[in-house]
Amino acid sequence: MNLELRQVGDGVFATNRAAMQAEVADVIVFDMDGVLIDVHASYPIVICQTVTHYLKENGFVGEGLAVTPEETAYFKAAGGFNSDWALAQGIVLVFLVKGVMAGSRDFDGLRHLAPDFLSLSRAVAQQGGGLNGLARALETLVDEKDFETITQSWDRKRITRLAMEYYAGDEAAQVFGISNDTVKGQGLMHAERPLVSREDLLKSPFRYGLYTGRNLGETQTAIRIAGLEGIWSEDAMITEDRGIHKPDPQGLVAIAQSLSPRLMIYVGDNLDDWQAAARYEAERSLDDPPCLFCGMLGGSPGPLAYALFQDRGVDLMAHSVKQLLAWLTHRRQRTD
Repeated sequence: MNLELRQVGDGVFATNRAAMQAEVADVIVFDMDGVLIDVHASYPIVICQTVTHYLKENGFVGEGLAVTPEETAYFKAAGGFNSDWALAQGIVLVFLVKGVMAGSRDFDGLRHLAPDFLSLSRAVAQQGGGLNGLARALETLVDEKDFETITQSWDRKRITRLAMEYYAGDEAAQVFGISNDTVKGQGLMHAERPLVSREDLLKSPFRYGLYTGRNLGETQTAIRIAGLEGIWSEDAMITEDRGIHKPDPQGLVAIAQSLSPRLMIYVGDNLDDWQAAARYEAERSLDDPPCLFCGMLGGSPGPLAYALFQDRGVDLMAHSVKQLLAWLTHRRQRTD
């Protein structure tokens, strides 16, 4: 059977096998960022502002931003950085290490010091992705004792706090349960835009789950701002507060137990989402419902997404949720 992706509908690509299986899909599980919500003007900017602010608090100098939104996408493509807070922490660590390498606190110069962000992100991918992979890639650049000193001064809690404040601004108490002591005014979360309408979801013949790396406060705020209230039942929403973190497939297991699908499709925009679905399929028993993965194009890996998903042999890819729903609805009508 042909396992090569081909265009099967407007903005939708599938293997022959996935196209056949999709006829019985009755539950669609969504990631949030880059799938339901356009976050290009929120989280990547939060990361850049947070890194720059933290560096300046710690004696670094420079003009503009220490890292660009486009450069954050390199690390998203490396995998393991589903948490934007972790990515902000990681990029700070890059500058702390480069600062020791060069004996400089000028982040304008350090950002161009080899290895550059693209080369470093590739090394991170080879090391397994995420903060652990980044640390392994960086620790070879300085003496062991220097690296230990750097990590001891690396205040990950402060970085996370700054990121939360940049994201939520004056609403930090409602969203994260913290006061915004440093960043005042409207948070960058208000720059987010919905990628699909409530009407598009409701008129399609599917039930929905949500598996996101956001906490409940972030999730509920985004749902409210996007006008997507009433789509998900509480037990079909897996947020960070539940103690399940991607790429753990237990998020999909919990949703399957709640909704009892014949077949579910998990729609995500990055490699952590793909890995969660792949692990679910590898570990599920014959009594558990199967799960296809659909890679959403245009999310956090940016233009790298198509090649990344294709290299991993994904079942489906789509340019938008609306296009995916239209194609799936058409496939389902063939069997109803």
